[in-house]
Amino acid sequence: MTRKPRSDARARILDAALAVSDRVGAAHLTLDAVAAEAGVSKGGLLYHFASKDLLLKGVVEHHMDQHQRDLELAETMFPSTPGGYLQAFVHAQRQGLEAKLHGGPKATQSFIAAAVNTPELMDSPRQYAVAHAQRLRKLGPDFVEALLVTLAFDGLFFGDAFEMLDLTASERAALIAALESRAAALAARHPG
Repeated sequence: MTRKPRSDARARILDAALAVSDRVGAAHLTLDAVAAEAGVSKGGLLYHFASKDLLLKGVVEHHMDQHQRDLELAETMFPSTPGGYLQAFVHAQRQGLEAKLHGGPKATQSFIAAAVNTPELMDSPRQYAVAHAQRLRKLGPDFVEALLVTLAFDGLFFGDAFEMLDLTASERAALIAALESRAAALAARHPG
C-alpha cells in the first residue's frame, strides 16, 4: 500500500473540513467527522491540526492563500502599477465570485459565525485587508474611488454568502462589467 504524502493529507483534511462545515456548520464541526471525511485517522488529523480552532484557522488561511495565488496570477495580466493592481484585484475577485456561484454559501456563513467566538479566524483576512488598502493608497487622490470598487466586490461576496442578493445573471454581469470599467478608467489615470 502506497502512502500519500503528508501535504496531500493536509489538503484532504482542509477539503474535508469545508465539506463538513457546509453540511453542519463550522461551529458544529467535529475532528472525528473531518477525519472520517478525509479518510485519515484522528491522530493523523491532529498531527496536522492540534485542535479544532487550529483546523478552522487552517481552512481560512488556505482560502486566503488561494485568493493570494489567484491575485498574483491576475497581476501577470496587467501592468505593474497601482492601477494595474486594481485591475488585477477586480479580475481575481470576478473569477472568485464566478467559482463560488457553483457552490453553496453555508460554509462561508458558518465560518463567519464561528469567527464571532474565535476572532483569531479573521487574523489572515485582516492582514490581507490592511495590505490591500496600502496598495490602493498608492493611487493617491483616487484611493477612495478604488476602495469603492473593491468594496462593491465585498458586497457581492457577502450578499451571495448570506443569500441577500436577488440579481439576475444579466444584472450581475452588468454590475461586474461596470466595476471592471471603473477599475480600467482609474488605471488609465495612473499609467506608471
